[in-house]
Amino acid sequence: MTRRRPLFWQIFPVNLLIILCTVFAISWFATTTFKTFYYDQMVLDIEARALLLEQKILDLIMESQDALQNFCRRTGRRAQTRITVIAPDGVVLADSNEDPQRMEKHGRRSEITSAFSGQTGSSLRFSKTLQQDMFYVAIPLQLSPANTPGALRLSVPATALNTVLHTIRNRVFLASLTTILLAAIFSRTLALRISRPLEQIKQGAEQLSSGEKNRLVTLHEHGLSLEMISLINSLNQMAEQLIERIIFTSRQHNELEAVFSSMTEAVLAVDAEECVIRLNRAAGRLFRIDPQIGKETLVQGVVRNTALMEMIRHTLRGNVCTEDKIEIFDGQQRTTLEVRVVPLQDNARQPIGALMVMDDVTRIHRLENVRRDFVANVSHELKTPITVIKGYVETLLDGGIDAHEDGTTFLRIVLRQAGRLDAIIDDLLSLSRIEATTDNQETTLDLTREKLCPVLRAALQTCELKALEKNIRLELHCPSELKALHNPALLEEAMVNLLSNAITYSSSDAFVGIRAQSRQENSKKKWVEITVQDTGCGIQREHLDRIFERFYRCDKARSRESGGTGLGLAIVKHIAQSHGGTVEVESQFGKGSTFTLKLPG
Repeated sequence: MTRRRPLFWQIFPVNLLIILCTVFAISWFATTTFKTFYYDQMVLDIEARALLLEQKILDLIMESQDALQNFCRRTGRRAQTRITVIAPDGVVLADSNEDPQRMEKHGRRSEITSAFSGQTGSSLRFSKTLQQDMFYVAIPLQLSPANTPGALRLSVPATALNTVLHTIRNRVFLASLTTILLAAIFSRTLALRISRPLEQIKQGAEQLSSGEKNRLVTLHEHGLSLEMISLINSLNQMAEQLIERIIFTSRQHNELEAVFSSMTEAVLAVDAEECVIRLNRAAGRLFRIDPQIGKETLVQGVVRNTALMEMIRHTLRGNVCTEDKIEIFDGQQRTTLEVRVVPLQDNARQPIGALMVMDDVTRIHRLENVRRDFVANVSHELKTPITVIKGYVETLLDGGIDAHEDGTTFLRIVLRQAGRLDAIIDDLLSLSRIEATTDNQETTLDLTREKLCPVLRAALQTCELKALEKNIRLELHCPSELKALHNPALLEEAMVNLLSNAITYSSSDAFVGIRAQSRQENSKKKWVEITVQDTGCGIQREHLDRIFERFYRCDKARSRESGGTGLGLAIVKHIAQSHGGTVEVESQFGKGSTFTLKLPG
């Protein structure tokens, strides 16, 4: 006769074994995955650093070996990254940590071999030079179009990875141990509950099936059962599952409805007959229609765009995904959309319609154009003085230095152009700092309500010498008690820029004046207006809308002769915005200009 074991011992060991295997497998997988992920992220990060340095390294290789070594040492120390430049034959040209002349050839290292073949190489190994584990990433460095590429290698210590992995292993071990203990407790509790007396289950099932109860059967435990459960209350399970499914379906419907309505992307669903099934609020705003539009409406009456209709029909006909970038015009402005249309299928995977998702990328494109223009302008402004400096230095090297008078003249020109470069960089740094203060909500500009006269008088004193050189008369009209909410240093910088422009573009014996006064636009809001007026050459009407753009010049030749960087008015604009104010300009060509800075009172 076969000995029958209690049901508890048939369930508890199996469940515990399964949980143990699952916990160990998940722990191993999580640790391995994180290590791989962290390694890949480190490789991508170091590769990005290398790509940023690539062009500078190539320029320095062509310049001199010492300049390359100095750059690698300086940059490597600041970035806490070891930088190594390797020639195609494996010879180290420069290294941020060691003397390259004393280093052995690196051509056989795995990451260098990959770089020589034109690919990015990486490795993690122990460095004999630094006596620690290091990440190495090397990219190809095309020293000459006809030759085998060299390599630019960056490396950082792997201490962080080892520390993180050690911490994660400890935490995973503790979590696994806790999970196993809890699983053992829960499995034991579950096994005890399953092994309730068979008679109680049968009685509860009979009462439920006969209608004596309208709820699930509740079993009262009196101890462990030694018998296998021979009957499961099917009605109890069906009732419980039905209740859970109803609750789950209702909750899921509400969640999907909330997500669909709050999506920033425009979403439109159509059926196989090209009739609208659903659209969210974003789609309603995009197409200027009511989101509650009926199902009978044809999609042509909603979209009204040939390219979008063609994408929908292509998806409906071929049951394939379609992606494209579409530009639509609503009569007032153009909107650029990234559109993706995917087929809708039923449970049998049969096509029943299409779902179109549209993301408005107009602003992103506009910002990209601004970024591209800014980079082009900066490159042009920097290249001009660099070209001049390079030309005169080459002339001096070719023998011009032997002629004392010409050499002195050339050096003065080089000094002037270097000063212009320094001015451009200073203005760029100032503009970046002011923009960061304006855009970053977490950074608060230190504004105080103080008198304006000291700030305006300080700006006049700064520009007084420049005005005396042209015999220009400066005047200030400002009530002594006039106050405004401002940052004195930034406001003085803005006024110096406006005064310098006025003096630069005014003729000799002219007049430049500053006037400050209080204004009240309505019963609540007060403003302080600071105007800078000159009687100079003025600005043509077609330039007024763009005068505050970076590097925009009305008269490029005259601006460069005067030493201007093209950033002064852009700085003034961002200083005004950082104060919560504005700057405006009025000008008549040939008669002068008036710049008005408005600040909160």
